[in-house]
Amino acid sequence: MYRLAEIGHSASRPASLVQQVPAPQEKLRDVRGLARSSARFSAVRAEPDASDDLDAWWRRLPQRPVTASLLALCVLAYAATMVAVLVSAPDPWATATRSLWSLEGNEEILIRLGALDLTRVWVDGEWWRVVTSGLLHGSLIHLVLNMMALGSIGDWVEHAWGSWRSAMLFVLTSVAGCLASLLWCESRMVVGASAGVLGQAGALWVARQFGGPPLQAALAPVSVLSLGILILLCLFLGTVIPGIAQAGHVGGLGMGLVLGALMIRRWPRWVHIFGGLVVAAMLLGLAALARAPAWDPQYHALLGFRAGSEGDTTTATRHFLNALERDPDNTALQNAIAYQFALDGIELDQAEALIRRALSLEPTNANYLDTLGWILCRRGEPDLAKPLLYAAVFLADESVPEIESHIGLCASSAI
Repeated sequence: MYRLAEIGHSASRPASLVQQVPAPQEKLRDVRGLARSSARFSAVRAEPDASDDLDAWWRRLPQRPVTASLLALCVLAYAATMVAVLVSAPDPWATATRSLWSLEGNEEILIRLGALDLTRVWVDGEWWRVVTSGLLHGSLIHLVLNMMALGSIGDWVEHAWGSWRSAMLFVLTSVAGCLASLLWCESRMVVGASAGVLGQAGALWVARQFGGPPLQAALAPVSVLSLGILILLCLFLGTVIPGIAQAGHVGGLGMGLVLGALMIRRWPRWVHIFGGLVVAAMLLGLAALARAPAWDPQYHALLGFRAGSEGDTTTATRHFLNALERDPDNTALQNAIAYQFALDGIELDQAEALIRRALSLEPTNANYLDTLGWILCRRGEPDLAKPLLYAAVFLADESVPEIESHIGLCASSAI
């Protein structure tokens, strides 16, 4: 699961307010460890005479209609994304090359195709995005890794429980992951199938560990230890690698564990009814909490960027102040808001106060120096601004065209 658009500066800061929250390699639901190592535990026989080939899950796809359909939908969705991206790209070849690892800069296309844009759920009520987001991916490598994991794990899940339960498991766990991302305010946008894949993996682990004799026999070659380690590895990677939507992983996995517990035995009817009510309560509870998580500063910051992009500076300012009230020491937030004020030419005194507070904690941060310089440019003080802009260029880890452009534009940018 990848996140798109976190608060702070990117290598090239866009001039629009929504895009001020940068979009690193999409904050995509990622199951890299699970995908790379899925062959270790894909030896369960789909049929009595199945091949012993550990990597033969794709040969059994004709007998796995749900897994095959999910793979096809994800691939088709990515193909549609790439067609739209390349048609609108000024340099299709460079864009195609970069798409191997990132579709950064094409967030609006993903949003039109159904990505989970958090503000569109909060403001516009587009809850259908919690379903469609799991079919979209933010790069070719993201798609390939998730499809490897989905194919291998989905093969076993569909073998163990059949098609309709396999479909239900993927959909419900993917939705739970999206709701968790929405509640956690992880990023402006989230895409990827890995919440559903981790949900399937969680259910498979429960089945292998606690399932009844028929299920244990069907899944005998599955190593419960290896599967558990791989799940934990994915969660660990989500805590240390920027751009991974960890809340989505946890939400999908948690729902998968619950659903797996309900499907491992022939429980009495009342247990299934009670379990169904628990699952419904979990999803509805997540949705109710995620509808407006006003306690989270990121919620207000994202709504502020949304309002600013629509030209509603009054509402944007109110949300920004609410965000700062809840997290006054967040330097990245201070910088993002100060820079946006400078772009819009509003609240320049407050913008300067915010960025000077951030610089007091990180005095050599190139992005923060550039923000202060640009505020001074907007005020008509180029003599004070240019030394800061030159310092920002010198301290930047790489060439940032936007920072460099501020030097030439400074004298003519006063409002």
